[in-house]
This record gives sequence, C-alpha cells and structure tokens, in this order.
Amino acid sequence: MTLPKFSKAWRPEGRTGRPFALVGLAAATVAMAVSPSLAQAQAPAGDRTVYSIGAAVLIDKDGYRGVGAETLVVPGIAIRNKWVDLFGPQLDLRLIGNDQRTWWIGPRIEYRFDGYEQEDGAVFQGMASRKGGLFYGLSSSFELGARVELEVDYVKAARRESGFDRGAVGSLQLSRSYRSGAWTFVPRVGVEYQSSRYVDYYYGVRLGEATAGRPAYFGRSTWSPELGLFVRWQASPRQFLFGNFNYERYASEIRKSPLVNGSGIPQAVFGYQFVLN
Repeated sequence: MTLPKFSKAWRPEGRTGRPFALVGLAAATVAMAVSPSLAQAQAPAGDRTVYSIGAAVLIDKDGYRGVGAETLVVPGIAIRNKWVDLFGPQLDLRLIGNDQRTWWIGPRIEYRFDGYEQEDGAVFQGMASRKGGLFYGLSSSFELGARVELEVDYVKAARRESGFDRGAVGSLQLSRSYRSGAWTFVPRVGVEYQSSRYVDYYYGVRLGEATAGRPAYFGRSTWSPELGLFVRWQASPRQFLFGNFNYERYASEIRKSPLVNGSGIPQAVFGYQFVLN
C-alpha cells in the first residue's frame, strides 16, 4: 500500500482569494487514496483498476505568524491499478517493480498548493505572492515484510516562478499496519527534506521585502521530522470511515524565519470512502 501523508502538497494554498473548489477537491482526493483499503481490502488483481469516491473534512494549520487554522469539507476520488496510482494532484507511474508491486519505482508528477498572498495575513503585507506549481521526480515503495513499508520520493519544481527557483522536496517514510477486526491502524514516522531554494522561496524574506519588524531572511536546506497515524473502520465490504493525523516539526532553519511563529504543522483529516468496484 502507498500511504501518503497530508504534506504541503495537499494543504490549501492560503486563506482568502484562493480557488478553494480546486484546492479542496485535490486535498480530499488524496484522503480517498490515503486509505489502505485500496491496497489491502480491495487490492487490484493484475491490471484491474479500482475506483473510490467519498468526502473528507480537512483541518490544517500552518506555522505562519498570525494565520489561523482552516477547515474544508470537500469531495474526492482515487484511481489505482498495477501501473498507475492517481490521487488528486499526484500521479505515480509504477513502471519498475515485481508483478505484485510489493516494491516499485517510477516517475511522480504532482501539483503542490504551497504559498500565500498578501491578504492571507498581516505578516505578508508588502511581500510578493508565493505560488504553488508543478513538481516532478521519482517515488518508490518497498514492502519489507510483517506489514512494514518504506516509501521514498524526491520531486523538484518544473519551472521558475517570477524568476525564482522553488527548489525541491523529498521524503522518507516508514509505516506499519495493524488490524483488529474491522479496524486498521497505520502509525508512521518519517523525515522530509526541503532544499535551500524551497525554504528560501516559501519562508524567506527578500531584501526588498524587509521591514523593521520583518528582517531579511535567506533559507537553508532542512530535514524536518514527522509523525503520523492513519485509522480506518470498515463499515461494510465497500464502505470505510477514516482519520489521518500528521505532525511535521519545523526544522530550525524554518523556525528562525520572521514569517513563522509555530513549531510545526498539525493536520487532521476525517473522511468517508466508498469503493466502486
């Protein structure tokens, strides 16, 4: 099973003035794919494709200064087979691997909704907007036995934004699934890499944006630890209720930014999923 967390790739781009319909759909779509039911309860046989629909409530709080939590209620869809894993704005092509795909390596394409605009908070007044965008790279998954899975991915920005390189991000995540009757629990631990250009673009303050209360800041590459827990209850052969919880601890290179006053990013998702076939 591939068990992606709700990292920055899935968080809403900002508070106001955002295309919430698109962003919300993308975020909740991942909630559908997060469920291990696609791989465990309804695993594709050969090249068979599994479709899933549902809805989710996404609660998210960035660490930006003066920016509060946000709650979205949105629909979602996921598609999975031996070769393709599509969930919202993220597509994995599992081109290399064994026949059962207990291990695989392949290209990843995703749209990341990071960023902010001036109206998103007083701390951003006088700053240029930071945009999300298309990222591409590689992803992989390895089932190590005893329901333990290792996932590794690395993606970089496909193009520059307003002359600035948005850099690259990567992650390493280890998870283990436990079952008890209709319940499934998947705790996970991992670390996320963010390149210096990525940190500088989203958490830095350029010289022309600096003020007395917001000094210039130039980011450096980081490694941020994170913990997560996925919980699922199977209400029927095709219906599931689930919760996904994640906390990413900001590395010191991010906490030192004058834009940030939080120690990390808490996230929670509660949802319903129906497997169509």
